Amino acid sequence: MVIDLTSKPMLGHWDVSSSISQCEYQFGKRLIYVQHPKDESPKLYLSRAQVTVEAAWSDIDNAVFFAEELSRYLLPDFWGAHDESNKAGARFTVYSIHYNLDTPYPIYVIGKSHDFVFEYTSYAEDDLWQESPTTTNLPEPPDNFWISIRRIKENHFENAT
Repeated sequence: MVIDLTSKPMLGHWDVSSSISQCEYQFGKRLIYVQHPKDESPKLYLSRAQVTVEAAWSDIDNAVFFAEELSRYLLPDFWGAHDESNKAGARFTVYSIHYNLDTPYPIYVIGKSHDFVFEYTSYAEDDLWQESPTTTNLPEPPDNFWISIRRIKENHFENAT
């Protein structure tokens, strides 16, 4: 996907503090936020973000994988049930990418994926014809569970939560 912060119209713009303003863009289902000093034009900061935004976008799957691995320590019961199910698919997704004034690196905000179906079907060992499926609901992450991941370079991340 082509991500062009310098030519696409902003979705929103507001002050996040007495000294910082923020630009908001939407590409597909995801949001991109770029902060800038309140009384300055965002143009320079949008140009700086533009340098890495497409690479950050391309690295989304790796960021989600990193977040899921990190969350294994935070949600051991959640992951125990999911590992036992052997169900494939990402349980989390990137909601937004942030370019904050206090760091040169983009930060992904990652939470529960609404595309993942939190149930699976299994069969008893003796149900060779798979005539009697059992549907099991998998646990969902806790409400308001979010992880922030800082992208340092391609496929190299750190916890920013």
